[in-house]
Amino acid sequence: MRISRAPISAFVLLFLSAVFPPRLSLGDPITCSGIVPMKHRSKMLSISDFGAVGDGATLNTNAFNAAIDRIRNANTSDGTLLYVPRGVYLTESFNLTSHMTLYLAEGAVIKAVQVMVYCTQNHSFALKLTY
Repeated sequence: MRISRAPISAFVLLFLSAVFPPRLSLGDPITCSGIVPMKHRSKMLSISDFGAVGDGATLNTNAFNAAIDRIRNANTSDGTLLYVPRGVYLTESFNLTSHMTLYLAEGAVIKAVQVMVYCTQNHSFALKLTY
């Protein structure tokens, strides 16, 4: 009598899931913390030092670009850590650079927005943020 591999595979999977429970559930945020080793950086900057506000309403693109430009021009061999404290930081896209670590504190969220400028009926300009 030949036993199909499918029931055996299902049994092994069920056994392994009972012995090694999953560390993440569907609702948990996915992070590389604990998986990718943190690289030592000789300098640390806070995004708050560049005027960023994590209130979920202020556009912080200029702050991120200024901080990353400072890191890019620092020429440190060990690199720089850019610390983002707790809060929701709205920003348009920005480019990271080499020799840096973008570190988000617990509760910190970088939320991408698209800024659209349009002309209203009375010929004034208005901004519209889309998430």
